[in-house]
Amino acid sequence: MALTKFLVDVNNIQALSDRPNEIDGLDSSQLKEKFDKAGSDIKSYLNNTLTQELDLALATIPTNYVANNDSRLTNSRQCNNNFDNWATARSNLKIGYGTSLPESGDEGSIFLLYE
Repeated sequence: MALTKFLVDVNNIQALSDRPNEIDGLDSSQLKEKFDKAGSDIKSYLNNTLTQELDLALATIPTNYVANNDSRLTNSRQCNNNFDNWATARSNLKIGYGTSLPESGDEGSIFLLYE
């Protein structure tokens, strides 16, 4: 799903003349509105377009995994299903990491040392 691009021109102040009150005929409240327009346009896009599109996109992402006792899984797939979640896989495979070696480790543990 592609998200709607923000294409509104926000160069509101740069487009004004050097003397907007005299040349453009703006009074003080109209000039203040020009300064606030970019922020209002961005806020409107975020609240009314982007967040709605993201909510819709996130609603279609699966929130759970297939359970191990699902009858559609073969025996080998039930075993592999334990490793679909990266956090569970790391725990089940006994993979650790860090900047210093651990004091002890279990048989078959893997430890990744980095600086």
